[in-house]
Amino acid sequence: MVVVGLDVGYGDTKVIGVDGKRILFPSRWAVTETESWGIGGKIPVLSTDGGQTKFIYGKYASGNNIRVPQGDGRLASKEAFPLIAAALWETGIHNDGSPVDLVIGSGTPLGTFDLEVKAAKEALENKVLTVTGPEGEVRQFNITRLIMRPQGVGAALYLLNQGIIEQQPGYGVVIDVGSRTTDVLTINLMDMEPVVELSFSLQIGVGDAISGLSRKIAKETGFVVPFDLAQEALSHPVMFRQKQVGGPEVSGPILEDLANRIIENIRLNLRGEVDRVTSLIPVGGGSNLIGDRFDEIAPGTLVKIKPEDLQFANALGYRDAAERSM
Repeated sequence: MVVVGLDVGYGDTKVIGVDGKRILFPSRWAVTETESWGIGGKIPVLSTDGGQTKFIYGKYASGNNIRVPQGDGRLASKEAFPLIAAALWETGIHNDGSPVDLVIGSGTPLGTFDLEVKAAKEALENKVLTVTGPEGEVRQFNITRLIMRPQGVGAALYLLNQGIIEQQPGYGVVIDVGSRTTDVLTINLMDMEPVVELSFSLQIGVGDAISGLSRKIAKETGFVVPFDLAQEALSHPVMFRQKQVGGPEVSGPILEDLANRIIENIRLNLRGEVDRVTSLIPVGGGSNLIGDRFDEIAPGTLVKIKPEDLQFANALGYRDAAERSM
């Protein structure tokens, strides 16, 4: 039995495979009718229906026909299915064409948790997913169980297991800064159970900053910059139309505004319970950019996670939860 952790986000798909192997790729895919070649050689083209419909995914999928998930952790949606197939393919797990028994640990936001878990189990559990690769090789994944946890609980479980946070009186607040949304999950640190009335989703994400920077670059160059290039330009300058654009000096004010909006909304939603917060836990790709600012919500409670773990914290926790369930 093989266990993997899977976090299908609107921005990126994260996977924890065998021996803790970490995989990350942009959550987008596109149908293709031809084989593709790039600078590095052949681009991976996969199929889940025996080769009738082929698709490319991740950084290779671009243009007007790309498909993206409907939201974080919506595993039952048809937009997420090719990303799940690609994620399992990327793990390298195979059994010479025979099905590999697989347990998947994953998660979805608390607000729609029961609904999404039911749909995901109906779509995936006790199903054999057959993926055909670019050379015609076939890998089969027999999904025997799907273990779901609320988004943010995965990260908290991982940090607890690592000894980064401790069981104690008070609340832990996991702030997951995603592409479209910022999901805030408040956990009672004594029993690691979510505090539903203090958990919420903000319609604010790092995508807002990317759009803002994209407009700024367009004003400077006269051309619309692709989303993925603008995303890269948040952290360092990039070349676009033979000109160096973006970088911290340009994106700094935009990110400051994003952080201010998130902090203000979290304070408003936590209301008088801020004094009970003993651990503020920023995770997600956006936290690499603005996570340090969240200490302003409850000074002295910020939990520092290694930068390389920020994006994978939920997936690591999901995998651990799946292993514990066996």
